[in-house]
Amino acid sequence: MTARGLADRLRAAAPPPLFLLAFLGLALLLYAPAWSSPATTTLRRGDGDAAIIIWFLRWIPFAVEHGRDLLFSDHLNVPGGVNLMWNASLPLLGLVLMPLTSRWGPVLTFNVVLVLANGLSAWAAYLAIRRFVPAHLAAAAGGLVFGFSPAIRGQSNHPHISFAFLVPLLLLAVHEILVRQRRPPWLAGPLLGLLAGCQLLIGEELLAATVLFGVLLLLVLLVSCPGALLDQRRVAHAVLAFALAGAVGGLIAARPLAVQFAGPQRVSGDITRATYANDLLGFVTPGSPQLLSSPRTAGQVRGFAGGNAAYLGVPLLLVLLALVRGWSRPVVRVGTAMLLLAAVFSMGTRLRVGGRATTVSLPWAPFDDLPVIANLIPSRLAMYTALFAGLLLAVFLEAVWQGGGWRRVAAVSVAVAVLVPLLPARPVPAGKVDTPAFFTTAAVRRLPQGSVALVLPFANRRAAKAMTWQAEAGMRFRMTGGYVIVPTPDGRPRFDANPNSATRAFGAIQRGLPAPELTGEMRRTLAANLAGWGVDAVVVGPMPHQGTMVRFLTDLLDKRPTLVDGVYLWTNPEVRTPRTPART
Repeated sequence: MTARGLADRLRAAAPPPLFLLAFLGLALLLYAPAWSSPATTTLRRGDGDAAIIIWFLRWIPFAVEHGRDLLFSDHLNVPGGVNLMWNASLPLLGLVLMPLTSRWGPVLTFNVVLVLANGLSAWAAYLAIRRFVPAHLAAAAGGLVFGFSPAIRGQSNHPHISFAFLVPLLLLAVHEILVRQRRPPWLAGPLLGLLAGCQLLIGEELLAATVLFGVLLLLVLLVSCPGALLDQRRVAHAVLAFALAGAVGGLIAARPLAVQFAGPQRVSGDITRATYANDLLGFVTPGSPQLLSSPRTAGQVRGFAGGNAAYLGVPLLLVLLALVRGWSRPVVRVGTAMLLLAAVFSMGTRLRVGGRATTVSLPWAPFDDLPVIANLIPSRLAMYTALFAGLLLAVFLEAVWQGGGWRRVAAVSVAVAVLVPLLPARPVPAGKVDTPAFFTTAAVRRLPQGSVALVLPFANRRAAKAMTWQAEAGMRFRMTGGYVIVPTPDGRPRFDANPNSATRAFGAIQRGLPAPELTGEMRRTLAANLAGWGVDAVVVGPMPHQGTMVRFLTDLLDKRPTLVDGVYLWTNPEVRTPRTPART
């Protein structure tokens, strides 16, 4: 190769890494408040959904270092434990980012995941769009529409959804196998299987949704250009590639799925419970996360079951309408069909307009009873709407740009007009994680390694910060409760530990209700609850109504706590119970 040829190749290779840096830089700006002190500051101050992810990211290094199961944990919901495959535990991200977690802690790793989720998702969409639109800037605009869409930004505290960079690549691999077929099946098939296996270990919900859209892509292609797909040699190529994909993906998925569906603490039934579906007006009405929202539109969006997820903006929809002139192009026909399917499916089983459900049934209704698919949340499918909208925007921008002259100014103007409505109103808020020093210093050694601690506030969906404290303590102790999905006695899914008298008493105090009266019967019941958990220590950290909780436990345990580095600690707790009168 000549020096000039090498220089041309380097110039051709330069834009993708530069765009990756640009996308990551934009994501860093989006989460700038968390990066003011990334090891101690994050979303929701490390509580709620953020606490779950922080905990999952810390579990993987602990499990590797101590030879524990990566997919099942006995450190929450003692004594039953937690099946992590039912809890979106991100094991692949935990493994890849393990060096960061071990060195700087799980809060910083969580902040890294936030940035990578948007930045990599935008970059992957840009790379996929370039298969159909060679122009770098046009493809980058399409990548922005996907990676920074309200559908993905709104899931920032759910990285198993927002970390969507494999979604465009999976669909691109399906297109390669069905249409392009420039790679041999023994290469394209295993690559698809590898991508699917990796997606399973990041977010199973996205894998199920992408499989669904892969099947839809096949059907749309068959309708759009059947002759190009049904040639005997092409069918044989695709069948072999998909068979190899299934073999490779099956090898990766065998162990995780065995734990999920045959392992301990498995559940059965729909885990989503509530139906979040997009509103027809949600595609054009900006909510409070958008720069161009107003008090009126923000209030309107708050009444939508799917929130702001569907929003694309009027300028982008006008661009999509303008593409009718390019209907003869396969990429426009297929992209438009996929966009419409995604948009309709994201609206759930019934059409909603202006926050009101109508009697009009939508095509998602038959899918709502299917195994696995029934667990999908329809509003989250809006990210596929954004992906195909980004593809079609790139097609439009490239077509206008190629006209030269004033049309290039028009292309830039259109890109700005489309992207500005999608800009966020502000960076994502963050706050300092208030983990007491007890959990981050040598003081935590007062709890023997592997002992069971009752940490209050009791970890559940309303107050999960104890999970962050446990993660920052390096998983030194096991803990009752947890904001996790566990089975009820009949196997149905339940968020949080199964209730008993102790959880109800602690929950009442945490909500500001009066502490229950410690009658003899109540003392015996609470003693049985603590014994069933095998509690070795009780820890009360910063929480609302802390004084009430401390007085209640002091009376229950008949012993004053020790104040140690920001927490109240009882070791070797024993509930004082009245003697049962002897029978005569």
